[in-house]
Amino acid sequence: MDITRTELMDRVHALVPAFAERAQKTEENRAPLDETITDLIDSGILATLTPKEYGGLELGLDVAADIVRTISAVCPSTGWVTSFYIGAAWRVNIFTEQAQREVFADKPYTLTAGTAAPLGQVQKVDGGYRITGQTAWNSGSVHAEWFTFAGVVFEEGSAPTPLWFLVPREDVKILDTWYIAGMSGTGSNDISVEDVFVPEYRTGPFALALAGTAPGQLIHPNPMYHLPFLPFAMAEVTPVVVGALCGAADAFVQRTKDRQGTISQEKASGKQAAQMRLGRALAAADAAETLLDAFFERLIAQRPEQSDPRDRAEMKLKAAYLADLARNALNDMVRGIGGDGYRTSAPIQRFFRDLSVLSVHAFLDIDTASETIGRFTLDLPVADPLL
Repeated sequence: MDITRTELMDRVHALVPAFAERAQKTEENRAPLDETITDLIDSGILATLTPKEYGGLELGLDVAADIVRTISAVCPSTGWVTSFYIGAAWRVNIFTEQAQREVFADKPYTLTAGTAAPLGQVQKVDGGYRITGQTAWNSGSVHAEWFTFAGVVFEEGSAPTPLWFLVPREDVKILDTWYIAGMSGTGSNDISVEDVFVPEYRTGPFALALAGTAPGQLIHPNPMYHLPFLPFAMAEVTPVVVGALCGAADAFVQRTKDRQGTISQEKASGKQAAQMRLGRALAAADAAETLLDAFFERLIAQRPEQSDPRDRAEMKLKAAYLADLARNALNDMVRGIGGDGYRTSAPIQRFFRDLSVLSVHAFLDIDTASETIGRFTLDLPVADPLL
């Protein structure tokens, strides 16, 4: 049965109070709680981007963004893992049709974790490849059923070939490495593989995926699946950033109303400086939402220049600028929260730590993204492997 966007968002909003209540426990657990994953599965949210032929909803990227933004406003860690689990249904399409059908054989969603950082060893063998190495930042690893790895194949007489590899959970080792100041509840552990065989059909051409032309993508008529990889990856992370900023602004409103000077006993809400800081916070949250909507409007529009590296670099800069705006806005907020605002029970300190970590993500680094556009503009060579 088809589910409309409105019906799906109603389910999301019904889950938000529970996710908010679990936010602190999620952080302490260093991964989403089992009951949270069950809620995500039972609600049907994780099938948002899955092709209909695999039993999915095949709704738009803007729908996925609304889901993630809403959840991230109460728990960025939960929003982050939700985004990557929803997005996994898109990323699996980089692989062959046989691999896709294997992943979606018994359900219309996939709990898949992975990273774009290349493995150390990839060897071509009869029928496939053998891979060895360790990668970091595998968000959602604790509950993942599949893992993706990147690697480069070197064969004599041929140019290096970047590939993606799809590996089932039983073939990997999850290392308990996720100890970090922010985004603590994402379970983004290191993953290792040791001489694991990956059959040819579970590989995907990363270079073609960067342009949105991997054969596995093109078997689906919906142009949503033909987007270049990097703008799509930005579509996974930017709603988390904006949702976190909006959640922080809401928490700051409440903190400003509640805060009272320990010595003066003066209410913070009566101070002009607090009122101005609050106004700036609300303006920043509103601006971020407007920029996010514009980002998705451009992303979804079918434009011939989408596969051009310059266009992809522009999308990356828009995402990085959003993250920088959010970080700066939250830095301004926390100067007015007082000591009690940093207690573990205060949501705003968690948003502060989470956004501080998010804003230095490799995909969202403002310096790298700005430099790339600067070099394009000045007709200088650009060597970003993700473009």
